[in-house]
Amino acid sequence: MKWNQISFRYRMLIIMTVSGLLQLLVLTLAGFSYIKQSQEEEMGLKAKGVATFLAQSSSVIHMIQYDTSSLMQARYRGLTEMIGAAFIVIGDKDGIRLIHPIDERIGLPMKGGDNDLALIHGKSYVSFAEGSLGKSVRGKAAVFDEDGNVIGVVSVGYLLDRLQDRIEPYLLFLIGMAILVLIANAIISYFISRRFQKAILGFEPEEIGRLYGELDVTMSTIKEGVISIDTHGVLRSINTSACEILGLTKEKVMNQPLTRVLPNSDLQSLIDSQETDHDIELYLNQQRIVANRSPILVDGKVVGAVSSFRLRDEISELTDQLSQTKAYAEMLRSQTHEHRNKLNTISGLVQMGEVEAVQSLIGQETEHYQQLIEFLRETVKDPLIAGMLLGKTERAREIGLSLLVDEESRLEPLPENINADDLVTILGNLIDNAFDATQSAIKAAPNERFERAQIEVSISDFGNEIILEVSDKGCGLPKHLDVDALTTRGVSSKSAHNRGVGLFLVKQLTERYQGQLEMIENDTMGTRVTIYIPKDGLA
Repeated sequence: MKWNQISFRYRMLIIMTVSGLLQLLVLTLAGFSYIKQSQEEEMGLKAKGVATFLAQSSSVIHMIQYDTSSLMQARYRGLTEMIGAAFIVIGDKDGIRLIHPIDERIGLPMKGGDNDLALIHGKSYVSFAEGSLGKSVRGKAAVFDEDGNVIGVVSVGYLLDRLQDRIEPYLLFLIGMAILVLIANAIISYFISRRFQKAILGFEPEEIGRLYGELDVTMSTIKEGVISIDTHGVLRSINTSACEILGLTKEKVMNQPLTRVLPNSDLQSLIDSQETDHDIELYLNQQRIVANRSPILVDGKVVGAVSSFRLRDEISELTDQLSQTKAYAEMLRSQTHEHRNKLNTISGLVQMGEVEAVQSLIGQETEHYQQLIEFLRETVKDPLIAGMLLGKTERAREIGLSLLVDEESRLEPLPENINADDLVTILGNLIDNAFDATQSAIKAAPNERFERAQIEVSISDFGNEIILEVSDKGCGLPKHLDVDALTTRGVSSKSAHNRGVGLFLVKQLTERYQGQLEMIENDTMGTRVTIYIPKDGLA
């Protein structure tokens, strides 16, 4: 079975177990080596102490001076057994054995080659050497006469083989403890690996790598910009589109605080509020964007926030196309409905033989549309706004109302900093609100249709401001809501679902151009809404 075919949990178990085994093996060997060294040093110091004691005893000095070693063999052999040593050897100044555990080796030179420090330099020391009895740790001490001359050497030794036997129980203990620790480590590793795999949602490392690669490619192909932060406000991901929109370099901004990368961003506030924002307009890095933002929740806890966004100009372009299409559709629908009625009338007149009446009706219709088109072309220089007014005029006729554009209206080509689609949004929403208010008033008082059915629109381009005004004779401003409340997102005087957006957009666009919005009730009936847009306002 291949390594990547084993589940991540068992791979973690194997890795942690083998790693623990190697660590325990190293620790066991180190412990055994330390114990062995300590035992050898301890035995060496003990042997040195005994050798020094014997070298200073008068009996050893007397024995060497007067050669009475034959009488002392049994005594020193008994002492050897008493202290647990392997041997006690006493030699003369030439290194000839006087005392030795084996009779046949008495009178022969001492082996090991480690007597010079004692016999020549008169020192006491510990040495490791191989003598006639085997490898041993030895304590050696020089024997001095009354005049301070070296007359012999005492050597007390412990065989290393016997020392090994003393150390083996420690080794068995260390091995036993290592096995217990290994078992405990395996159990702990098993539960840790289970918990870790649960934390990564059960995915295998290869799956996580593949998913990350897929996510990275997906993020790079999304046209919308996407950024995400963690709970500390640190930028954790940003795609290619976000870098292009905001003019950032991915390598420089990754893992940096968002407040440093985008000082005007308040994305981190979503972590505390846990609210979701839809289609909000922001100004970041000198770019106007429309964003959707949401906190990131994992197991009910907020672990960060994410934002997707596009340039407002791109959305404005789509809105422009949609507004024109909608205006044309409304105009065509109104004209289709109106022309159907006219065609029915013409058909009836033809059947009745009223040819002159047919010609007169056709002439009136042609003249009406031609006059309206010519008027808008002369007074409103922006085709998008003119087309919207033409469409709204036809829409008003379709629903039984009358939309009049003030003859004194005037609109020159717009400055570069003012977008035509913003003015279309403002005027379109005000006119739609006037339609709704007028229809509601007529429905409440049908006998007042004639005096209420007219809606007036005025566009002024004189001076330093563009003034847009829509006046109706509808139901007026609601008594329980003030102007600030009516221009708040989601607040509406109508109870229908998904209302309360029109006036909010009007107010938002007006404030963007540093303009003013004025809503007052007419002297007799209805409402007058006026928008002042400075020509040098910032867009």
